[in-house]
Amino acid sequence: MKVEICSEPDHWDTYVKTVGIGHTAQRWAWKQAIEETYGHKGYYWVATEGSAVQGVLPLVLIESRLFGRFLVSVPFATYGGVLASNQEAREKLLAAVTELAGKLDVSHVELRQGEPSDCGWVDVSPKVAMVVPLTPNPKDIWGALSSRLRNKVRKAEKEGLRWQWGGKEAVDDFYSVFAVNMRNLGTPVYPREWFLNLCRFHPENSQILILRDGDHPVAATFVTWFGDMVELPWIASIAEGQRKYATELLYWTVLKWAAERGFRRLDFGRCTPGGGVHRFKQQWLCQEERLHWYYWLAPGIPVPKLRPDNTSYRWAIKVWQHLPLSVTNRLGPHIVRSIP
Repeated sequence: MKVEICSEPDHWDTYVKTVGIGHTAQRWAWKQAIEETYGHKGYYWVATEGSAVQGVLPLVLIESRLFGRFLVSVPFATYGGVLASNQEAREKLLAAVTELAGKLDVSHVELRQGEPSDCGWVDVSPKVAMVVPLTPNPKDIWGALSSRLRNKVRKAEKEGLRWQWGGKEAVDDFYSVFAVNMRNLGTPVYPREWFLNLCRFHPENSQILILRDGDHPVAATFVTWFGDMVELPWIASIAEGQRKYATELLYWTVLKWAAERGFRRLDFGRCTPGGGVHRFKQQWLCQEERLHWYYWLAPGIPVPKLRPDNTSYRWAIKVWQHLPLSVTNRLGPHIVRSIP
């Protein structure tokens, strides 16, 4: 079996699509968007036997003055890691990665595998994905929601909130909500170009949903899909919309949309059990799926904690929340490129 850096994107995407357990962030388009937006270098490994692909492993090198050099599969996403048809392919891909880690002198490699794996690396899994099993009839889902939640959706509709789907032309409206929401959370914001490039490189698998109060965007989500699952990696709302239950209407609109189109699962994104976001998502019939992220560590290196919710950053979060939006929008993209 041969393991090398992939030079044929079409073969890569065909394998990710047909293997049946892949995610949208493991597609070649994600590599293109990352390299175009952040300038990070992708190392996309493929295992082949003859002309047949037996496994893939997408990796991106992050280089930061603050946090050093490390490899991630896949940054700015919940899922990544190894996709393999057999154990031999998996082992050879992981061996190639550890060899590359030594050559690049990185501190660690992070595999956002999602599902449990016997890779032998350090398993860290403090987060859960909140996934809703979908039925073809949205009325079944609606009827299973609590009456309290259904009333909030109805109130949002009575307030005159309206939804609108779009592609890259909707990025500015999405970003106007997203940037405010991230500043209020005390988290550096992604660059606007990140979302433009995601729309640009795989427009057939991504859309943006905007909720408006009149002409004013008050809630929004970036929607991606692959196979039978829809993912909402970024959901945001502002105070004006939250008072009118815009977030509830946003969630229901996506649920209904996904069910009507025959998708089987809807991933509302990752969160920490016990937190406010976790409690909000629980009411949407979510099943909690523990997310397993695995680490290869250089000698003497502890498991990294480069997460915005790290309590060590509590003081920085409080400062960030009180900065003008013009400042956070300018500084955030430079910081977040190193905190994937």
